[in-house]
Amino acid sequence: MLVLTCETQKTTVHYKRGIMRTRSKLALIGLGVTLLMALAISSASAGKFSLSNQNIRITFRSLEFVVEGLGTDRCDVTLEGSFHSRTFTKTPELLIGYLTRASTAGCTLTTAILSLPWHVRYTGFNGTLPDITSIIARIARAPFSAGALGFVCLTESSIELRSTREGSGGITGVDVAAQAVSVRSGGGFGCPASTGSIRSAFTGGVFLLGTSNRITVSLI
Repeated sequence: MLVLTCETQKTTVHYKRGIMRTRSKLALIGLGVTLLMALAISSASAGKFSLSNQNIRITFRSLEFVVEGLGTDRCDVTLEGSFHSRTFTKTPELLIGYLTRASTAGCTLTTAILSLPWHVRYTGFNGTLPDITSIIARIARAPFSAGALGFVCLTESSIELRSTREGSGGITGVDVAAQAVSVRSGGGFGCPASTGSIRSAFTGGVFLLGTSNRITVSLI
């Protein structure tokens, strides 16, 4: 009778331990599923960018304009403009703002900005949601002139702006990757119809217009 009681007690203890292990496993599985769902919802709901400011200033210490047969012009360039809204969707080619003022300084040849405003369109991003490392925008048409004896017009040039985003959302810089632009004669001497390119020799800055404050881009 005593042996039966002991065996019964052992069986009961093993049974209870088995139930506890099963419950623990189910709890861990449930926690994992919850975390995965939370991550999926977070990524799916991050359908928009939210900007800390609408008015911006972009500065390049040395933007290089290369024109075949003419040479390389290096200028300090400042671009100013605004976004249409403090929020916009991650829709490729969405028109998100205008650059309404541009100026050059310290050019080694002669470069001038033409035909403002320039349209800015959202292109895409690098990284994996929600950890976006850079945001890419495109100036759809950026005509400007450069020359020595006469001038050449770089027309219908599409310039890609690639901004670097830190973990907290701040935009720490912007670059123009080397890219080809079309060149046509604009009149005068030294105006070949040829090809050219543009790139930023140094990383530029992006700030709230009139200040040295960074622009912050968040996901919502």
